[in-house]
Amino acid sequence: MYSALSRLKNVAQQNPLPSAEERRQCLTRLQAALMDHETSLLDALQKDFGQRAHEESRLLELVPLLGEIKHAKRHLVKWMKPSKRKVHISTLPASAQVFYQPKGVVGVISPWNYPVLLSLGPLVGALSAGNRVMMKLSEFCPETNQVLCDIVTHALGEDWVEVVEGEAEIANEFSLLPFDHLLFTGSTSVGHIIMRNAAEHLTPITLELGGKSPLLVAPSADLRDTAKKLVFGKVLNAGQTCVAPDYVMCHSDQKQTLIDYIKQELADYYPEGVLSPDYTSLINVRQLDRLKGYLEQARTAGVQCDNLMPQGPEESDGKLALHALYQPNDALNVMQDEIFGPLLPILTYADMSEALSYIQQRPRPLSMYLFTQQNEDQKRCEESIASGSLVINHTLVQVAQADLPFGGIGASGMGAYHAEEGFRTFSHSKSVLHKRGPNVLALLRPPYRRRIHRLVAKFWTFL
Repeated sequence: MYSALSRLKNVAQQNPLPSAEERRQCLTRLQAALMDHETSLLDALQKDFGQRAHEESRLLELVPLLGEIKHAKRHLVKWMKPSKRKVHISTLPASAQVFYQPKGVVGVISPWNYPVLLSLGPLVGALSAGNRVMMKLSEFCPETNQVLCDIVTHALGEDWVEVVEGEAEIANEFSLLPFDHLLFTGSTSVGHIIMRNAAEHLTPITLELGGKSPLLVAPSADLRDTAKKLVFGKVLNAGQTCVAPDYVMCHSDQKQTLIDYIKQELADYYPEGVLSPDYTSLINVRQLDRLKGYLEQARTAGVQCDNLMPQGPEESDGKLALHALYQPNDALNVMQDEIFGPLLPILTYADMSEALSYIQQRPRPLSMYLFTQQNEDQKRCEESIASGSLVINHTLVQVAQADLPFGGIGASGMGAYHAEEGFRTFSHSKSVLHKRGPNVLALLRPPYRRRIHRLVAKFWTFL
């Protein structure tokens, strides 16, 4: 890994500022390779997950990725253009601007839940900013990794990208490398380790973590519409999504109606429950056992747990039915950890202030979802809740918006990528000041206590 990093740094030093055309060509080749390998990618994802419909993988991974590539190509020249800035009167005549310079070599550590989107998505931003990239792919997706290697090798070659595979110890070594920037997507617990490792070389870092993203149902919400979009956001990829609704808060009067609508929607999605071929498997036995452990702990504590997909068994071939957990205690693991699967705690409130207070008192989430018909509810959430994103009357769709930044805050992450903000993340904003003409500041040189200094002392607040 050290030799690969050194090689890429040498390449970056030889061509420290790739032109807009070079960057656009890289993105165009990546786009073409993505299209050429569509079937291979979908087949590989199916194998790695055990069951994941091609239609779901295409919708969740390829569609938003293609949108990012197209958006970057369309706006690249504008992003690269230096921005003019004003200069202080004492410096005139002069000009100032911010020049956006590639950082050099960017490291990307991607997770298993969206192995295509969350590896190639950061690659798009880093390439747009003119960087070389080293990618550490998840060890849980070997079939997909093989196709990803083929894509970046044929589209970009070793002068732009190096791919690394391996277990957790390899990821740890990877994060200790002296990158010019490091982006990690994964759990908050591992994020702590990555940040400590990056500190060894003072490596700038972007952390895309997770947390518990709440879905708040206001009293004015359309419950049928809420159920449709809640199910969409919760069960696609079997809930293995960092921005999936983690728990629901609704008014006590809404609870039963909302649950009935959720069950109806799930029956439409998956007529055979977990036996339906369109229902995605959990990535491995470890994840299944973790989620079953949450259920067992909750049931032992007396929490009512309801299989919302009774048309099939609770579990089959690595699949777990979506379960509602009613009013679980905050001390339970299901309310402490990011769920990352088909479990849905449902909490009730008496008024909106109570619900907002509950959310405010918890770690800041990656996303917050609000269902309401009242503008006042939206305003209250915008102003009072700090979250990576706020989505009104939908779920998940913010990730697919190529012109919106994606990132967390606090325990859900730091920094952002996607859109122009992603270009800025992977660029160094270098201040450039060009002085021309006479040096006005020379009038203020020592010795002091001359008449000019007395004038400055009297009128300096106007400068």
